[in-house]
Amino acid sequence: MENIEIQVWTANEKLNRWKELVDIWLNFRRYEPLSSGIMDLEDAETREYAGYAFRDMLGYDSTPCVVAWDTLNNKAAGFVFSITQYSPEATPFELQSRCLRSFDKYPFGEGVLEKLSGVATFLHELFNKADVFSKLSVDKVFMIHVTSVLQEYTRRGLANEMTKKVLEVAKEAGFEYAVSESTSSYTQHNKIKRFGFEKIFEIDFESNYANYDMMPQSLKETHKSAAVLVKRL
Repeated sequence: MENIEIQVWTANEKLNRWKELVDIWLNFRRYEPLSSGIMDLEDAETREYAGYAFRDMLGYDSTPCVVAWDTLNNKAAGFVFSITQYSPEATPFELQSRCLRSFDKYPFGEGVLEKLSGVATFLHELFNKADVFSKLSVDKVFMIHVTSVLQEYTRRGLANEMTKKVLEVAKEAGFEYAVSESTSSYTQHNKIKRFGFEKIFEIDFESNYANYDMMPQSLKETHKSAAVLVKRL
């Protein structure tokens, strides 16, 4: 990966430099199966509000953010956003009132908040039904939430290199398990085959996702379900 450096940004660094990552986040929202088609990211105001919501996500907790940095062009090419996910009983007091997806703080256009709520509801149902904490007998896991690479940097192995680094970060922090909610069939296959993740739960989009009719047909044909994947570190 010529001119690409895999970096680990601290809590302060990811918050102070969120604008350097926001285009990658918007790219994720445009092509990810759940998000694609539910808001107009060509609209400047919508992009602005979505960016602020991303900034809020980065500030949810102090988990480091792994970034693929293009040293030649001096810009971020991709990132992996993760948090520490606790069982309800073990959640620290300071996190109990925080919301990871705070889209309702911003005046999105008509109908957008309802659609975004559908995304949050689907992911909440996916994780809860997976019964992660009971199955793994732990009270916290390293949760990999978003892995995204700008279009011009795809097919260069950046996602794999960032995943390798984020698993190192999780292990060094003392986590027993890394968990990933994956809505991409390609990502599911890759994490299982390349990194040894195990699929412990899966639900299909058509029967469980409120915004299914808004998904582009091309994504419906290639992405049928979302899964919870786990890896012992």
